[in-house]
Amino acid sequence: SGGWIRDLDLAAWGLGTDSLPTRITARGGLGLPDDQPMTVTCEFSTGQLLVFERKTSGTIGHFGPESGSVFYGTEGYMTFSQNGAFRVFLGPRSEPGPMGGHDSRDEIGEREHLLDFLNAVLLRTPARANATVAHRTCGLAHLALIAMRVNARLEFDPGNARFVKNDLANRLLTEGYRSSPVLTDA
Repeated sequence: SGGWIRDLDLAAWGLGTDSLPTRITARGGLGLPDDQPMTVTCEFSTGQLLVFERKTSGTIGHFGPESGSVFYGTEGYMTFSQNGAFRVFLGPRSEPGPMGGHDSRDEIGEREHLLDFLNAVLLRTPARANATVAHRTCGLAHLALIAMRVNARLEFDPGNARFVKNDLANRLLTEGYRSSPVLTDA
């Protein structure tokens, strides 16, 4: 499922980061058919840390059967589901604070994004999700997959888009492109 990619995007948005991480680790599996849990850790040059955990399908966490992000701060934490619902918990006893968005499930999400994309293609207008954000989101997912495949903590140079002193990981950045389609006269 691509849900974990949306969760990485949501977490990066919540951190307010606009770059790729400088350190990446990833362990576990990708889900079906093996349904293994997965943990991804990304550290950014700002010192911010993004930790992503994908539980097995039988595990219920902060979001019930959904997924989402948890943002920790100095006064408490906030859970933010993939579908826009949020809850805040304050203080050392995690007292319930503000919450919202629980009734908006059908108003936002995949349908809205799909319609925006289709309109951008059909009308040749920009989509709301710009290419830079899409690149960062896909980059997070690709870097996590590479870290998982090489089974190592990787150092990454976002400015050069290369791993530091890891030839295998760098080869995986461009692995397996298919050839361009050829148009022939019918």
